[in-house]
Amino acid sequence: MKFGEFPLSQLVGAYLAHSVRLPSGLLKKGHILTDFDLANLAKNNITNVMAAILEPGDVTENDAARKISEYISGDQVTCADAFTGRVNLYAAEDGMIVINEKAVNALNHMDEAITLATITQNAIVHKGQMIATVKIIPFAVKGELIEKISAEIAGSLIALHPFRPQKAIMVQTMLDGTAEKLFEKAMRVMTHRLAVFGASLTDEIRCHHEETTLAEQLANLADGDQDITLIMGASAITDRNDVIPAAIISAGGEIVQYGMPVDPGNLMLLAKLRGKWVLGLPGCSRSPKLNGIDLILSRISAGVDVTGLDVMSMGVGGLLSEYAGRPQPRERKKKMPMTKNIAALILAAGQSRRMGQENKLLLPFKDETVLSHVLGQIQQAGIREIFAVTGHQRQEVEEELSCHEVIFFHNDLYAEGMSTSVKLGIASLPDNIDAVLIILGDMPNISADILKQIMANYNPAVGRSIIIPRHNGKRGNPILWDSEFFDEFERLEGDMGAKILLNEYPEYIEEVDVGSDAIFLDIDTFEAYESLNKK
Repeated sequence: MKFGEFPLSQLVGAYLAHSVRLPSGLLKKGHILTDFDLANLAKNNITNVMAAILEPGDVTENDAARKISEYISGDQVTCADAFTGRVNLYAAEDGMIVINEKAVNALNHMDEAITLATITQNAIVHKGQMIATVKIIPFAVKGELIEKISAEIAGSLIALHPFRPQKAIMVQTMLDGTAEKLFEKAMRVMTHRLAVFGASLTDEIRCHHEETTLAEQLANLADGDQDITLIMGASAITDRNDVIPAAIISAGGEIVQYGMPVDPGNLMLLAKLRGKWVLGLPGCSRSPKLNGIDLILSRISAGVDVTGLDVMSMGVGGLLSEYAGRPQPRERKKKMPMTKNIAALILAAGQSRRMGQENKLLLPFKDETVLSHVLGQIQQAGIREIFAVTGHQRQEVEEELSCHEVIFFHNDLYAEGMSTSVKLGIASLPDNIDAVLIILGDMPNISADILKQIMANYNPAVGRSIIIPRHNGKRGNPILWDSEFFDEFERLEGDMGAKILLNEYPEYIEEVDVGSDAIFLDIDTFEAYESLNKK
């Protein structure tokens, strides 16, 4: 192909390189020039134009794009018609895309005239979704280049593995006091998650979080008709010898991989029992948000084997973020509720380690205890639905709470960190709660006025969904959370507080200057307690 500025006498059948506007109309870029066009150009005193003149052996851009796209497209991939040197490739079914990355790179290194762009490796796609595009840059390429591609580059380099119907059973382990709502939520979210991959949750079984009991359940299920067994533990898996992996081994299974370089989803366990997949689910699986378990389920549902090496290779791209278009089980709220139902959730499970034998929540303060004083301020603020999570010294704390109109839940896992109390409390809230104030039980200087200020600024209709008190430019507690974020708390682990989620939703945060340092003060030591009493 020759490209440049040529006299009109050489341009019959040539491709116009740039659009030319004439009184009679527009000659567009790529237009094949005719005798009539050239006469019209000459009539308007144009003697030369930029054009591409094909030579023997050249293949036009559309023909080249069509031939290449047909060669590289594999199973369940369809090619659209060529236009302006481009052919788009589409998924013929719902499934997972598998790409020969080495071949894609080799093709793109073959010649700068030819480009192939694809979506990411192992992407989850839906029928009709565009998955790749072939684009020829110039108006034509040499035919020998097309032949070289078929000789040196692997064909069918992008293929779709359709999702195959899978049956799953969920085993949920429990501890004393585990809220029923937590089990129901896990079932609801997992049913939706599986449906995205064409799979179904056919049954649920519950047992105590204990190795022998769980192993017995797994052994009984091993010969069932399910393809996948999902285990949602009452406690996170923290070691290969923990309850869930130990039970799988005791039932005759094998561990394929524990842990994955994907966040959220680090604590995933992948195993097999009598040739069937067994997955130990991370706590974040109770949230519909994209997490590591989606990467595993998509491969299994597409009939693609998953090895430990595969899982360990997921680190690049493993810091997950939600993507537009992924089905969600519920929509975001669109308007402000007519009546705001704001609840308070008091965290009262801590061990008070730095206080010795004393429980700081039960220390005297203004003719009552620290905890009772905090409860009094909450009630004065007009909050009628008050919930608390207990843990350390359960009997004594619950006895104090019973003097007030408080619904409390016990957290058997309180020693594992604050996150376990936050997650239990959020999961146990009634469905009619619009928002919740998460309040530390050892902040006696928090006043009803501060709580009222925080609640008055809550308005999700204008993006004020997370309300944070501030003083002298510094953020404090308590924080109000709209219910649309409740699922996010399942991602917390260990001693994480909910503040770690704030970085992801800056557009929903409203800071309120409360004019008091009470939002910073909690009681961790006797010195802090004595200083507070003196004041």
